[in-house]
Amino acid sequence: MFLNNRKAPKELLYWKALDLRSNLSADEMYILRTLQKGYEGECLYDKIFDEIGHENIFILRDIYLSAGKAAAQYDSIIISGNRVVVNEVKNISGDYRFENNNWYKNGRELSDNAFAQLSRAKGRLKKLRNECRLNFEVEGNLIFPNDDFRLATENQYVLKKTVLRNYMRKYFRQFKDERLSANAMNIAEIIQENAVENPYFNESADIFQIRRGLYCGQCKTFDLYKGRFQMSCNRCSSVESNETHLLRAMGDFEILFSGVPMTRSALLYFIDFQISRTAVYKVLKKHCDITGQGRNTAYKLKYAEVAEVIAKIRETQRYKDRITQI
Repeated sequence: MFLNNRKAPKELLYWKALDLRSNLSADEMYILRTLQKGYEGECLYDKIFDEIGHENIFILRDIYLSAGKAAAQYDSIIISGNRVVVNEVKNISGDYRFENNNWYKNGRELSDNAFAQLSRAKGRLKKLRNECRLNFEVEGNLIFPNDDFRLATENQYVLKKTVLRNYMRKYFRQFKDERLSANAMNIAEIIQENAVENPYFNESADIFQIRRGLYCGQCKTFDLYKGRFQMSCNRCSSVESNETHLLRAMGDFEILFSGVPMTRSALLYFIDFQISRTAVYKVLKKHCDITGQGRNTAYKLKYAEVAEVIAKIRETQRYKDRITQI
């Protein structure tokens, strides 16, 4: 069973939010596309695992695990009895070759060695096991969910540890014979206790270099017509309440400006003063935890998933959002 939700990684949310408000460079667009493709592969992995079933095992997804002074990112950790299996998901396509411990694509050696990454991830998990005096074996596999991925190698170990798209269902079925135990629960709890936020991503945008204002949640245009309690999109005709727009803007603010306190004045500047100071204050007070006093008053959203909150408030809105399908 899945023990946690898979969320879009912080890096992906940052670059998507920045892409809406600035012109990304070619290198930045490459980062965005790579992150998006990686996340799509992980979601496909989850979907196929769901279809096969996983009620006899514990699964932790997309976590950073602290081990000593370092931290490692894990796409999926499968826990069953006295065994922990690391799954690293690589949503890549094309013709690859593995030879002499190196990866090649189109005859060019690649700097990223997926098996070396898997080995490091397993090593850090073993270190945590030893530090916490736990008892379990650590295994690992590379999962390639893209059906356009092809691998050529004569290395039998690599072939054994590689799971291609057409073998994913068979691979997942092997866990159907596993049985949960008190030890598995203890292992899962220890791993969760050592999970940390991504310590390696601390990008922050320059508020003076990006486009300010509110945008349509459906088609992403900034071309809005302002009413008293709602705004309508001049491109797709969707209508969204001021509260919906502010929640989305507050989420973007926290993603784009890591470590910067979200004050009422800062949020007003970010949305280009398109909603009144009083209305902004009401929404901040309703949806945020408050710290400080006076000019130092700062707000932090109570929720990790703004989209889920928007969907929920739409059920009881006085001024209803009306989304046009495009």
